[in-house]
Amino acid sequence: MNEEEIKVLSIGDKSGVIQILKKFLNDNENVFTFPNLSMNNNRVSLWAALFQLIQEPSLESVHAMCLSALRILSRDKLEVDAIVCEKWIITLIEKAGLFNFLNIDDETKPAERIPKKEEAIEALKCLCNLALNSEVSRALCAHTSIAQGLVARLRSYKDIPYKDDIMLFDMKLLFILTALRQDISAKIKSELHGMDYLISCLNEIITEASVDPDVAGACGGVTGDSHCFLQDNQQAIICEILKIQFNLTLQNSLDDQVDEEEEAIYLRLMPVLTTLLSAHVSSEQKLHELRNNIVNVLVSVPSKFYPYLTPDYNEGEKPQYVYDTKNMESLQSLIQFLLHRLTITTSTSNQNEYLCPILTVLNKSARSCRAHRKYLRQEVLPPLRDVSSPPEKGSTLRNQLCRLLTTPITAIRDLVAEFLFILCKEKVGRMVKYTGFGNAAGHLAQKGLLSGGRGPVVYSSSSEDSDTEEYLEAQPHIDPVVGCTRPPRVNPFEGMTEEQKEYEAMKLVNLFDKMVSTGVVKPARVGPDGRPQPVEHVLEMREHPPNRPQS
Repeated sequence: MNEEEIKVLSIGDKSGVIQILKKFLNDNENVFTFPNLSMNNNRVSLWAALFQLIQEPSLESVHAMCLSALRILSRDKLEVDAIVCEKWIITLIEKAGLFNFLNIDDETKPAERIPKKEEAIEALKCLCNLALNSEVSRALCAHTSIAQGLVARLRSYKDIPYKDDIMLFDMKLLFILTALRQDISAKIKSELHGMDYLISCLNEIITEASVDPDVAGACGGVTGDSHCFLQDNQQAIICEILKIQFNLTLQNSLDDQVDEEEEAIYLRLMPVLTTLLSAHVSSEQKLHELRNNIVNVLVSVPSKFYPYLTPDYNEGEKPQYVYDTKNMESLQSLIQFLLHRLTITTSTSNQNEYLCPILTVLNKSARSCRAHRKYLRQEVLPPLRDVSSPPEKGSTLRNQLCRLLTTPITAIRDLVAEFLFILCKEKVGRMVKYTGFGNAAGHLAQKGLLSGGRGPVVYSSSSEDSDTEEYLEAQPHIDPVVGCTRPPRVNPFEGMTEEQKEYEAMKLVNLFDKMVSTGVVKPARVGPDGRPQPVEHVLEMREHPPNRPQS
């Protein structure tokens, strides 16, 4: 936009304004930077002219176009902090209709004035851009009543005829503000009881979601089931709400201690998450997006509430996955999500992002609930049959997790090892049986269990470890280091005299000693605490032969 056009906007001639704004919107719908506006203070002049038009009641017909232009201009981060002011932020909040809901004490009483759809949505988009791109804008928002207006409107969506559109951008704005302003997040959580209203919104969307058995079957469910089917707009709103809930609960992730108010919130939240884990959506991509956001919220949920993910099923219900009278469909959804994440994790660079949340959730689930642990073990570590290949070779979930036991990303390696160790009831022998000693050695060394035994946690006494006939037949031939059978090998000492054997043995000792003295390797033996202890000379290892882990 040139200087002449900006002058026309400043004058406020309606026909000229409409013509200029239409041209600007058509030409710049997909533009994100405007370097030409940096000359002659044009950027400030353009913003000021647009806000002047918005504040002119006689030009109400062009307000939506002005807001659209501001939405496009606010994509550019350049000079935004220097331009934006509190008056303009308040104008956008007013146009978004957020102040209309502040004085509603009775939830059944409608708002005094419902904002115009186009104006409200464009104003919200503009606020989202400003909050994302400008720290000054976020600080100005924190000094207004925007948080109160957003939370107040959570209670009044039923009165808005275009609520789906307005909800989506309300939630996007709430997510940005709670993610980037800790003071706004704390206010919404503590003072405004935002979690309660967000859970109510989720419940309302689930209630409104259609239950169409044919659609459910087409989307991967069982034909005739009663799971809700979320439309694309409902799925998008739910994902934004879950992101906000993640921001609000994140500070609790390191502490499982909760007060009575927080406990009440989690008791309301868990059934909603359980329902959403079994919900159907229009595509696989949207399903994974939904589950990803649910998993992120579950990371911050204290372990004591995890059993609510798998409620007892009632008579007449026909859940697809059942274990010990409990409906395991939500837990099965988490397993399927883990499989999906393992499939798309193609390098170590994205392992943390893709795998850390779901592995954390499954660890907490397995440790917090006996039924969860037993079901997960049944799915992840089924009874062994074919042990001709190493545990890390293959495409099963066990194979894929065993491969991660040697990943250089230590956070993932430790999470996987701990998960498998819990499923093995922290028994060293059982861990070695399913993973091989070579894969498990690092985790066992950390826990001081290289000599065998089990972890400090007491589990149920039932065995759960019934071996198959195929495994029992192959067991004498299994090499515990690699976790599989090995083909017969020729004895390298065959045909040698005793003197030749002794010569080769000393040659090997000298080679080891040379590697130790040059610092190539550092030999160790298992100490009394079950952890590796370095030795000064390899001959010390003859005095203390290594212990084999026992079942």
